[in-house]
Amino acid sequence: MEYEIIFYHSGKTAETERLIEKKFRRIGLSRRGSCASVKPSELGNALKRALSRSDAAVLVGGLDGGRQSTDVILSSMLSSKAGSLHSERLVDEEDNEAYLIRAGRQFIILFPDETEVIEEMLDKRMLSEIKRFFELSEDEEESRPIEDVTGELRKQLSGMSPAGSSYALMYAQKQSRELKRLRILFWSLLAGGVILLIIAIILFII
Repeated sequence: MEYEIIFYHSGKTAETERLIEKKFRRIGLSRRGSCASVKPSELGNALKRALSRSDAAVLVGGLDGGRQSTDVILSSMLSSKAGSLHSERLVDEEDNEAYLIRAGRQFIILFPDETEVIEEMLDKRMLSEIKRFFELSEDEEESRPIEDVTGELRKQLSGMSPAGSSYALMYAQKQSRELKRLRILFWSLLAGGVILLIIAIILFII
């Protein structure tokens, strides 16, 4: 099943897109595309295109309570179909709001332009509603792209303290010094033994 993201007066597009894609991928939804709108007419056209070819549209940004707020524009656009729509307004502890609108086998989500708020709302309510609506199941273990794994590994390695490698180097140097001392002691003892042997031979001959 596919969805599309429409950004409206939104500034955190890349970060939000990654978050939504990560969360939706776990329940079997794939992103068909993303676009941005700055005018109400552009938002309306983008929404029509999205719903004509996808199962869902996710609108991000523009929930400012003004005349051109996303919820106001959407309410005006869908007023003629109000009888066939099921709309829920979700408000969190910080009075951030989001909307979940369902019509037939499609849905529209309105999110504020705050990545942290979107993640919290998805985890607390939205994902479970979407799974129930589409009869989806969530993967127990998310298969992560190899690019994400290697990227995180690079970050971890670049941020590691050099203490471990420094300790190993110091230990190796110490071991090398001890080995040199043992070699010197061995040759000293060997030389002393040879000298004693020579002295013993001389005394025996005399």
